[in-house]
Amino acid sequence: MSAPTIPDIPHLLEASRATIVADGVRLSANEALQAAEGFGADLLDQGVQRGDRVALQLPNGLEAVISLLGASCVGICSVAVNTRYSEAEAEDLIHRSGARRVQPPTRSAPVGATAGSRGDTDLADTPFVVFTTSGTTSKPKMVLHHQRSIVDHAREVVGRFGLTSEDVVLIALPMCGTFGLTSLMGALAADATVIVEPFDAEATAATIERERVTCMNGSDDMFHRLLETGRDLSSVRLGGYARFNSSLTDLVERGDRAGMTLTGLYGMSEVQALFSLRDPAGPASERCRPGGTLTSPDAAYRIVDGELQVRGPSLFAGYLAEGGDAIDEELTGRHLDDGWFRTGDLASADDDRTFHYESRLGDVLRLGGFLVAPEEIIEVITSLPGIREAQVVAVERPGGTRPVAFVITEDGTDADSDSAIAACRERLARFKVPVAVITVPAFPITDGPNGVKIRLTELRDLAAAALADD
Repeated sequence: MSAPTIPDIPHLLEASRATIVADGVRLSANEALQAAEGFGADLLDQGVQRGDRVALQLPNGLEAVISLLGASCVGICSVAVNTRYSEAEAEDLIHRSGARRVQPPTRSAPVGATAGSRGDTDLADTPFVVFTTSGTTSKPKMVLHHQRSIVDHAREVVGRFGLTSEDVVLIALPMCGTFGLTSLMGALAADATVIVEPFDAEATAATIERERVTCMNGSDDMFHRLLETGRDLSSVRLGGYARFNSSLTDLVERGDRAGMTLTGLYGMSEVQALFSLRDPAGPASERCRPGGTLTSPDAAYRIVDGELQVRGPSLFAGYLAEGGDAIDEELTGRHLDDGWFRTGDLASADDDRTFHYESRLGDVLRLGGFLVAPEEIIEVITSLPGIREAQVVAVERPGGTRPVAFVITEDGTDADSDSAIAACRERLARFKVPVAVITVPAFPITDGPNGVKIRLTELRDLAAAALADD
């Protein structure tokens, strides 16, 4: 017998038997729906209308949950503003999206009564949320999802990730990003206990240990910092992670030693997080590979000239135009080809349902006439004694484009550049050998809603400056 149709987010919440834990408060899904409906009514009282956009810049907590759900109850679209944005950045996004600021919910609705029936109201095709992309070389694109794509994907996440009502799911990545929001919706669809809190390595590790968290998703850097706390993380049967820092090559093995099962996955704002997942029961050598098997049975992928292209029910509605009143058809059309989204990622096929993510195409090194994933060089360098992390970029040299490696050492002293280069000569093709190995105290990073990312453009500038006099 097929599962009943759940068209939109209010119906998903109404059907859920989840428990939400945030800011020291425990709410049933029914109580959360009550509070959400109250906030939705408040929005209408403030003059916001169905289809309008409201700006939400809230850290993980009860207000953020009720605000997102409340806007969905009355067909209002939430523009998720990163809490780390400066005031100028936030105002620019709000202006571009045509959103308005509103007061967060007070939870003044009486808790304990039964939430109102959804009736025949169907909000499936109303705009629900606007995510923003990284925007390293231009203004961040505004990614619009309707309620249908969020709900359909959440229900498929339940099956692919094996979520049940017995799970305790921790949402520590900000819900202004697709990673945090998709994880929340999947947990609600699974009737799980959902703990929502902002990420802090020590505090989050303590929560995992105390609450016996079974599932959470995050970035590789997040799990790296959690493992460094030394807390008991063995209750985590599934920690799905996205790779942003390719230096963390032993993360899965470290998790195994701590009793924490870490598994590579893939996602992005346009197709949502948790789009694919490696088999959690597989060996560490497979679980450490980003990408995985498609979450939705109705999703598909293809590789065109090395680029990963995807389609499926989790696909976005389009990029929002400036002013927010319509889809930017020209911009959206540049990234969609007959329903296939061009991800801009380099990938390879494992089989017809499983792929291996290698890197962003913009990060690929073009060396000796070949496309080279920087991870090939990073793996060799981080295997050398005393080197903890590495990043590799390409720079133009008189003889062509060559790689330059930046490293962080275990003790903070300068790495032996000549020895590192010699080791690379033994294990790599000549055109892949770095012309320099430069020690730095830390990599320049951007700490966004979906995790920490290395600013490779800044490393390229540093490499060019370092080699300018050679």
